[in-house]
Parts: sequence; C-alpha cells; structure tokens
Amino acid sequence: MEPYPENLQEVMEIGRNETDNEIMRPIKQLEVDLSKYDKVILGMPTWWYHVPPCVESFLKNAALEKITVFVTNSGIPLNVDDEMKRISPNTYVESSEIIEFTPLVEPSRLVTPLEEIDAWIETL
Repeated sequence: MEPYPENLQEVMEIGRNETDNEIMRPIKQLEVDLSKYDKVILGMPTWWYHVPPCVESFLKNAALEKITVFVTNSGIPLNVDDEMKRISPNTYVESSEIIEFTPLVEPSRLVTPLEEIDAWIETL
C-alpha cells in the first residue's frame, strides 16, 4: 500500500496510468464498520471521466447499501450515477453533487458557487 507521491505531476501520471489500464491499487482497509452509519458521504476527484481506481477499490470492498457522493473536478466531468452502477450496482446513490474547480491551473479556484454547495449540504 504505497502512498501517492506529493508532486501533482507525478500523481497525475500515475493516476492516468491506473485509470487507462484499470489498475486497482491496494488500499488500507478501514477499521470502521460503515454499515453502522445512517449516512456515508464520500468525496472524490474525477480522474479522466471516471472514479479513481483507488476509490473504486474502496467501494468494491465497502459493500455500502446507500451513499451520498460529492465529486470535485477541473473540467473533466463524471456521471456519478452511471459510475456507481458500474462499480457497485447494489449501492443506492442517495444524493450527489459536482463541485467544479478551474482546469489545472495553479492555484486552482472554485467555480461552483459557494451558495450552491451550501444549499446541497443543507439537504443532507
């Protein structure tokens, strides 16, 4: 379970390779039983129109009945419902939100209005 490097360019190269080649990076298992919670909220980035393989690995092992998802992206959108059905067909996506940032510029800036994010959070 090797961590990703801190350098953004290196992470992007590794992430692209993992996504393109469907490499499922082993991840450390949680020491928490998520089935005991009424609501599980998962936040993740978009990697080339898909859920990152490391998150996909988590989802396949978590066996969640329902989940709330928020996705961050910088110009590469993700169809949350389609991706979740592909990865974990028995998991119901209770709610999802796309939070957009500027495409790969430093520093990245939030595009989605804070009021929209706050309104979504209030529905949780």
